[in-house]
Amino acid sequence: MAMTVKPWQWGNVPGHEMASPVKGDVVAKLIKGAKRPLLVVGGEALREKWGDKPLIDFVAELAKAGIPVVATAHTHKALKERGVEPAAIMTVVDVTNRLQDPSWSIDGKGAHDLAIFVGISYQLQSQMLSTLKHFATHLRTISLDRYFHPNATFSMPNLKQDEWEQVLNNVVQVVRG
Repeated sequence: MAMTVKPWQWGNVPGHEMASPVKGDVVAKLIKGAKRPLLVVGGEALREKWGDKPLIDFVAELAKAGIPVVATAHTHKALKERGVEPAAIMTVVDVTNRLQDPSWSIDGKGAHDLAIFVGISYQLQSQMLSTLKHFATHLRTISLDRYFHPNATFSMPNLKQDEWEQVLNNVVQVVRG
């Protein structure tokens, strides 16, 4: 049975096609099952918490597990401090524009099949996901933020902080193998 979730900002109703709300091990399996995932991290990852650490630590864990990361905003320095060299540094608008091209990839080795977004302000991420939903039909998207993003292919339902942290912990465990 499908779960019905209201967008975190209730004016954000994109029409008949809305994200599938997922949580728990489903999120981890989606990421683990992707052939060419790409993780896009925004500046909110420096302010949001993952347990008692900044969310950027979670991003670093996924990067160390082999998922290429695009550093946006001012996240590059924080990732380097954690031993992670981002695959690219660009604005969120630039990476959104490039992901619309079915032949583009961060490393030139084939198109990405899953774009994962985390730590980007809700309003900006909503518009990015809307663009990709309409103009990058070859690409699945997932938002790892704790608020429901109806324009993604898959999104967390609106979660409490502790529930969200549990999901992220599970994602790290599964992706690491």
